[in-house]
Amino acid sequence: MEKKKQRKLIIMQSLAAMLEERDLLKITTAELAKRSEITEAAIYKHFPSKRKIYEELVIFFEESIFTRLVAMREETKPEDFPGQLISLVLKFCETNKGFSRILTREVFTADEIKIIDKVSNCFEKINIEIRQSLQDYERKTKKKLNLNLASSCDLLLSCLEGQIQSFVRSKFKKDLSSSWQDQWSFLKKAIFPS
Repeated sequence: MEKKKQRKLIIMQSLAAMLEERDLLKITTAELAKRSEITEAAIYKHFPSKRKIYEELVIFFEESIFTRLVAMREETKPEDFPGQLISLVLKFCETNKGFSRILTREVFTADEIKIIDKVSNCFEKINIEIRQSLQDYERKTKKKLNLNLASSCDLLLSCLEGQIQSFVRSKFKKDLSSSWQDQWSFLKKAIFPS
């Protein structure tokens, strides 16, 4: 059983690495098998389709981010939480560059609407977490945000998606962490009353 898990992980890592290294040419199962150093038949033993590998990668992203949020929420002030959450996602993208292409949804065709929806759902969950922290801020401090709740959430989520898109466009050369810290410093002053 452990060997099966290990092989699945190797296949997933290989696909993520391929997304990082190349322009978006069609990734074939034959090429993925070669990169994973296993046969195509072995890939199909673990995953019935390439689509299923992408689904597993999205699940891996969700687990990596959302399992950390409980502790982060307890250790972080509500007004700092949105910046730290976005920073966490951006650091994940810097470490796992190929995932950025999954999060921008550019690797998917119209046939893969289920995965596109799954990625969109991840961003919706991030939006809910941001909204919750902004509501917590207003409730605890009895202060109103400078920008209304919906607009603040939209702005922060747009910044996150824009950062990821810009990272992909830069061919993964952009320093996401430091550019986000500068932007968050500005946005925090704009969103929260002094």
